[in-house]
Amino acid sequence: MDHVLNTVLRHGLDNDALMQVAPDFAETVTASKALVRYVKQSGMTAQLSMTILHMVDTHFSTVYLTLKSISDIYTELQDKLEARGESDRIEKITPDTLGMLVSFLKPFYGAQRELEGDKYPTLHLALLWVARLRHHCQQNANDTAQLAAVRQRHVHWLQEKRAKSVTDLHKAATFLWPKFNQLRMLPADQRVNVQQYVKSRLSAAQQPVPEGPGEASQETSASLSAAAPAPAAKKTQRFDEWENVFGVGKTESEEDEVDSYVRQRPTMTDDQDLLGWWKTNSSVYPKLAQLARQVLCVPASSSSSSSERVFSAAGRTIEERRTRLSPSTVDALLFLHDAL
Repeated sequence: MDHVLNTVLRHGLDNDALMQVAPDFAETVTASKALVRYVKQSGMTAQLSMTILHMVDTHFSTVYLTLKSISDIYTELQDKLEARGESDRIEKITPDTLGMLVSFLKPFYGAQRELEGDKYPTLHLALLWVARLRHHCQQNANDTAQLAAVRQRHVHWLQEKRAKSVTDLHKAATFLWPKFNQLRMLPADQRVNVQQYVKSRLSAAQQPVPEGPGEASQETSASLSAAAPAPAAKKTQRFDEWENVFGVGKTESEEDEVDSYVRQRPTMTDDQDLLGWWKTNSSVYPKLAQLARQVLCVPASSSSSSSERVFSAAGRTIEERRTRLSPSTVDALLFLHDAL
C-alpha cells in the first residue's frame, strides 16, 4: 500500500503533466529541489537554524518533507540568499503556493508513515486511509484553479489504483476493527459482500476453536501473547465520519458470530491495542478472534524503511571487534533486535 500511494504521488506530481494544469505548483517543486541542492553544495546548511531535507525521486513522501522544511525557515532562507545576492533562487517558491502544497501533501505523508509501521497491525488502516485521501482530494469552493487541478489529478490516480490495491482482505481487516465494523465508508452492497467474505473464511477454517479462554491451547495462547505491541495512542478523528452508529432495539444476540459482531456496541477506546481487544473478547467471538489473528498479522506495506532499519542494526552488530560472528548468530541477533 505504501508503494501504491507512492505511485499515486508520482503520477499526480508528474512535472510535465503538472506544467499544463498547475504551472505554479510544478515550478515550486522544481525550484525547491534545486534550492536544496544549492544549499547543500554551497555550505549554507551550517548557517541555518534547521536543515532542509533532500527530495528523493524514488520516494515521493520526501516531496512533502522537503517542502515542509523550506516552509519552516522560508524567511530565514530568503534573508540568507538576499545577503548573497542570490534571491532569484527562491523567487519561484512563493509562500502561498508552498503552503498549499504542504497542506495538500501532509495527509499522504501521514498515511505512508502509519501504513509502513512494523510494530503494530496496519492492514485494517489501508481501506480507511484510501477513503480519507479520496475525500481529501475532492475539490472545495475555496480552491484556486491550480489547486483544484492538483486535487483532480490525485483523485483520478487514487481511483485508478484503488480497484487493484484494496482487496477483500483489506476490507475484512477493517471489518475486524470493532469501531468500524459497520463499514460505513463502503456502499451497502459492498458491506454485505465483506460480511459474506468473512463468513466464507470462517467456514473454510479447519482448525478447532476453543470454547473459552480456559480451554485455549498453548499454541493459541502463545500466539496471542506474542502479538505485536500497540502503537502510541492515537485518536481516530481522522476517520470519525465512518465510525459506527447504532440504532435502538438491536441488542438481541444472534446465532451467527458475524451477525452478532456487527450488532454489538463496541467499547474499544482509541488507545486500545486491536489484537489485545480480540484477545479479551476471544471467548465471545472465538472464530472471529482466530481469523483476526490470521488477518491482522499481514502488514499493509513491506516498506523500504523496515529494511533500512535492519541494515542499520546489522552495521552496529557486525563491527570491527565482532568479525567472527557466524551467519546464523547474526541472523538470530537481528531477529531478536527486531522482535523485542
